[in-house]
Amino acid sequence: MSTPTVPLFDRLPEIYRTRDSEQSPAYPLRAYLGAIEEAFGALHDDIGRLYDNLFIDTCEDWVVPYLGDLLGTTHLKGEPRTLRADVADTIALRRRKGTLGAIERLAADLTGWACRGVELRENLGWRQHLNHQRPDAGGLPPWGGDGITRFMVPRGGTAPVRDPASLALLGTPFDTFAYSADVKPAVDDVRHVNLPNLAIFLWRLSAWQWPALPPLVKGTSDLGAQPSPLARFAIRLDLHPLDRPVRLFNIARPADLDLNASGGVVAPLTQPDAVPGPMLDARITTGATSTTGAQAGHPEAYVHIDFFDDTTAPPTGLDLANVGLNLFLPQSSQALFAATAWRFRGDNLCAWETGLRQPVADGEVVIDPDIGRVLVGVGTAAQRDALVTGTEAHLYASFTDASPGPVGAQPVVRSLFERDGVEVREASALPSGTPLQAQMDNLATATQPVVIELQDSGVHTLDIGALAGTAIDGGVSVRLAHSLTVRAADGQRPVVLLARPLGFRPVDAVDATLDAPAVRLEGLHLAPGAGFAAGSALIARAALARLEIIGCTLDPGGHALRDDSRAPMTPALRLENGYGFAQAADRDAFVPTPDIVVQRSVVGAIAVDDRYRLDIADSVVDAGLGVDDVPNGTFAIGAATDPANAWAAPLQFQGLTVFGPVRTSAVGGAGGLFAQRFEVLDNQHGCIKWSWFSAGANRLPPNHFCLHAGDARLAFTAERFGDPGYAQLARGSDVRIRTRGPDDDAMGAFGFLLEAHKWTNLQVRLREFMPVGVRPLVVPVT
Repeated sequence: MSTPTVPLFDRLPEIYRTRDSEQSPAYPLRAYLGAIEEAFGALHDDIGRLYDNLFIDTCEDWVVPYLGDLLGTTHLKGEPRTLRADVADTIALRRRKGTLGAIERLAADLTGWACRGVELRENLGWRQHLNHQRPDAGGLPPWGGDGITRFMVPRGGTAPVRDPASLALLGTPFDTFAYSADVKPAVDDVRHVNLPNLAIFLWRLSAWQWPALPPLVKGTSDLGAQPSPLARFAIRLDLHPLDRPVRLFNIARPADLDLNASGGVVAPLTQPDAVPGPMLDARITTGATSTTGAQAGHPEAYVHIDFFDDTTAPPTGLDLANVGLNLFLPQSSQALFAATAWRFRGDNLCAWETGLRQPVADGEVVIDPDIGRVLVGVGTAAQRDALVTGTEAHLYASFTDASPGPVGAQPVVRSLFERDGVEVREASALPSGTPLQAQMDNLATATQPVVIELQDSGVHTLDIGALAGTAIDGGVSVRLAHSLTVRAADGQRPVVLLARPLGFRPVDAVDATLDAPAVRLEGLHLAPGAGFAAGSALIARAALARLEIIGCTLDPGGHALRDDSRAPMTPALRLENGYGFAQAADRDAFVPTPDIVVQRSVVGAIAVDDRYRLDIADSVVDAGLGVDDVPNGTFAIGAATDPANAWAAPLQFQGLTVFGPVRTSAVGGAGGLFAQRFEVLDNQHGCIKWSWFSAGANRLPPNHFCLHAGDARLAFTAERFGDPGYAQLARGSDVRIRTRGPDDDAMGAFGFLLEAHKWTNLQVRLREFMPVGVRPLVVPVT
């Protein structure tokens, strides 16, 4: 911690300071010394950083390539964190050059993704020479170890059809089965089993672990008297707080360091159940019975059951284990489950109301990782009542899902905000917490800007019509005396269910300036709640100087339903000219032109008239129309009053993926992917760079380095909101889309992740560290 310095002016004798205050204008000497001190202060800070810049862990970003020069490493471009890790591990990687551990560590450093290296020659089916036998685990063939059975797969062995846990790895990076040689050219990101091939498997999706919250109780069933060990009662739970199917993922768990090798810096290779991939039924199933002799799954690597303290408000002890699914039971009922030996099973729970394919046992947790459902079997009514009462859950659950990156509401680390000069209100959906509804009151009489921070990831309901003084201008709007921020706390992802669309205006139209009032929404998932009018936009009025939507999800709809059909779409914004004022005098007195800013967010259709300004960066706008869908008259970005004939607000964008047509009055930007037609009224001004446009009747401004559907193929991993690979560029997309966007990286909402740089950097380093004669194959898994 640096020692505070005394300003030069304060070091002068008091007589000089007094004379300086008597000058006109006052304090010219203090201003002069302040200018000198600023230059000397910068020099002092630079000298103070010299020591830190000697070390790769603490140096500034610009110093990293210079330290790399000292080690003789080739220069790379991309994310500073990955470049720093590359230089930091250079010596360790050179010592281990040619080993699988070095390849995995290299890939993890340069990409930040989970990695698994596999020598594919080990999967070749071949006959052993009788003079050079290779037993499976030492000793005499066929089984060298006491723990090896006929159900275990030796190197390049055949598949044991009675072992679901082993069969679940078929076709995955952890496949141990025998294959014939694949001699096709290895240029397609696919696993090719052959002697010289070494596959580097990468998990590109980011796994997000939800903080613990009560699951949705879908009912309990009394199964009647059952023979041991079957359960008497079955408790049905849905994990997603919005009652939607969700694909469950595990999270990455780096292996522990081997303290006996290379100074304790060598870790074992990545294990099958320690990667951020989708959970598999057989892998989360507790070991089979002795009658089958099948190899066990590893549920302990995916699911963890613990107890939380339910006697405090809010409850405590909800610390998450390093697994994909955490279940927390109330500590007050711990004695009821003292004799319970929990078992787990992966199964299909689509029709759980009518029964299971296999009866549930007492103390068994049945998980459907495909749709995010859990069924708990208990033996007594007391155990059932300890966990649920009616539709109220007394337990908590944390699950893990995945997306391509931090776009939309995610439990990320959030920047601190300045607390001086603002009124901070904390809201919570947990017991004893103050609801968001209450904290939104009295904003019209606030004496300073208000920040409302949501402290948990629970479901918060909000009806602005129930707030005092919101019935105005013939509708409902929150009146603001000062600016308002509603944000998620650090590491949280709260859901806000709206009873009606949000609307904001100043207390008096004449009080609005070019800077205030402003509304900032950060880290929130806004969705329609009970009573919300179908087809209405989530935000219907923004009579503000500025509306910021930062790291939010304005639920676009279109997600998968239980029957795999698609939910209706939900518009995000509908903002008309006139700003919603009922009186002409208010419209005339309102000075600002509202700026609508959307950053790193997922939103539904945007309908904004031309007297606003629209600025979008690193975001997805979804009206439900993908690359190959037939237009239906819905606009992703268009006018609010007359979408078919009018034009939307001027648009400025940087990194944008749009599922639907765009019709705007003016435009400028770079890095856009527009799945449907793009029309601009003023096509003589503005400029678009490094973007992709669909085929059809586009009306474009000057554009440079852009691609069109006839020249370059665009494909996404998924186009439906809620799917794990939603809006992620598929590897089958044209290479120019993936590498020739802004900053020589991908076009679209996720270009800021610099994945093309990561891919290129990895290829460069693999050429340096790969043993002679070995051919590296980089294969994406997710």
